[in-house]
Amino acid sequence: MITQNEMAALKSQGIIAQQQEGYFSFRILSRAGNLTSGELLTLADIAEKYGRGYLGETTRLAVEIPWIKYEDIDAVKAALKAGGLTHGGTGKKVRPLVACKGTVCTHGLYDTQKLCGDCHDRFFGRELHAKTKLTFVGCPNNCAKANTNDIGFVGQSYVQYDPDACKHCGKCAKVCRAKSLTMVDKKLVWDEKKCVNCGECAKVCAHDAMTEEARGIAIYLGGRMGRGYRFGDRLTDLIAVAEIPDTIEKILETYTALGQDGERICAVIDRIGFNAFEDALMERLEN
Repeated sequence: MITQNEMAALKSQGIIAQQQEGYFSFRILSRAGNLTSGELLTLADIAEKYGRGYLGETTRLAVEIPWIKYEDIDAVKAALKAGGLTHGGTGKKVRPLVACKGTVCTHGLYDTQKLCGDCHDRFFGRELHAKTKLTFVGCPNNCAKANTNDIGFVGQSYVQYDPDACKHCGKCAKVCRAKSLTMVDKKLVWDEKKCVNCGECAKVCAHDAMTEEARGIAIYLGGRMGRGYRFGDRLTDLIAVAEIPDTIEKILETYTALGQDGERICAVIDRIGFNAFEDALMERLEN
């Protein structure tokens, strides 16, 4: 008979009891959602030998192999270790970090896979007040819904419009999905309030009328999904890609200092107010 304490210990290792008694799902970590072909072959072999010949993906870009018998747990652990793979990803800690495909996507404004991978190496598994999820998206399309995570990162391109250089060709208006750029009586009209900072207009402008003024990452804090969803609040400043890891460090320090056991970042912000959290963070960043 498996005790509740043993169940909890296994869960902390990413070995999760199924509703079918005596069976477990192994949660195997990826690095920024990437696995090598060799690692995939190892996982396929384990699923075939110890499971039921299939595996699934989690919303955090991990892989789960279900139908592992209790008596095979140690053998699966050994096989994963031999293949250079790690299991885990649960508990009051930084959960598996997620990145969209902005590295290779035509819309990507920064190398999402590299930044997420570097941050995975530095922050994954860090013990905190509660589970903490980080997601990186490369552009305002926000495919991975970064603002529904405890800490979300969205690539931004700030553009500047020079009406004197504009030839009113309409190319930028055709690529502006936010409809912030429109043609009215054959003249370009820019509604800055509708601009989402994707930078697509600057890519197609051949006359330097639309130019990229700044590129960086917007950070959202306090998002969550689940039984009660909340969209994250955006920090005021745009952050350079190179500064993101150290900024995360300061965010986690601020969360640790202001939070209580069991509180996610959203609960801290709801309790003290976003302005108070941002002020405390800015003080740490400035020192």
